[in-house]
Amino acid sequence: MSNTLPALASSSEEVQELPALNFLGPPGTYSHQAAFDVFGDSVRYVAKQTITSVFESLSPELPFGIIPQENSTNGSVIETYNLLRCESAGRDSFARGETNLSIKHSLVVRKNVKIEDIEHVFSHEQALGQCKVFLKEYLPRASLVPTDSTASAARALLNAPSESFDPFKSAAICSTVVTSLFPGLEVLHTGIQDGESNMTRFYIVSYGADARVPWQTPPIYKKRALIRLLPDRDSLAWDFSRAIKALNIPISRIDRRPSLSSTTFHDVYFLEVFAEGGEESGVTWFDRVNQAVERLRQEGLESTVLGIW
Repeated sequence: MSNTLPALASSSEEVQELPALNFLGPPGTYSHQAAFDVFGDSVRYVAKQTITSVFESLSPELPFGIIPQENSTNGSVIETYNLLRCESAGRDSFARGETNLSIKHSLVVRKNVKIEDIEHVFSHEQALGQCKVFLKEYLPRASLVPTDSTASAARALLNAPSESFDPFKSAAICSTVVTSLFPGLEVLHTGIQDGESNMTRFYIVSYGADARVPWQTPPIYKKRALIRLLPDRDSLAWDFSRAIKALNIPISRIDRRPSLSSTTFHDVYFLEVFAEGGEESGVTWFDRVNQAVERLRQEGLESTVLGIW
């Protein structure tokens, strides 16, 4: 990991003609690593400050992005699902694939800082949630401070001391790669995540559904789709089995968030579906998904395809 991303940062400035891919920055985040594992040298990497800015920056000039969807320890990434509620999802942004990354967290500090000095721990809220056991055992009195990303937490440790921030009493949870990207930092502890099997799943997104994705490592999972479903009445009362029957495609997961409507406790649902076998009777996977969505609409359910891969 530490051998690839520093070189990646320089190549992104040299090859301006490549298609651009937005990622949650700064360089050294897990999003950065996940994107590089999939696209390698086939894209130009553009760091964004937040997941929201990755999503909203998609355009003809910045056609691709990568956003974290779920962590195996800490669950769904709420910011991502909140973005998928927006009208632009499925129109200006479209999920085109997925990739998984094994997450190994480290506790990083300014050089010569000891664990007994630490009063504040900075990181993305997902990373803080994935290291609860370590934090409870070794830093039970430290305050936990959410940041936009793991790498931005590490970079902040290099800021000058101020009345509100003392870098010599602070630490960041992030990848070890940041110590090569940001001189002056060192690793205090490695492998601090809860459990050995800590994976984050990412969506690959594009501006619209037609742009050719420059895969260097094609997705393992194919014939998947993401559908947004908005019930026609209060989500506490409607019959979900009606949607399942109309869909008539296997469902691998269902997520739920409050809808953007003015109706209280009215939820929007996100369904991931998959094909069990090959194409049926010459019908492509693309057509099967769109036919399923049309059946949902005929049942009076507002439905939108947010991604097909």
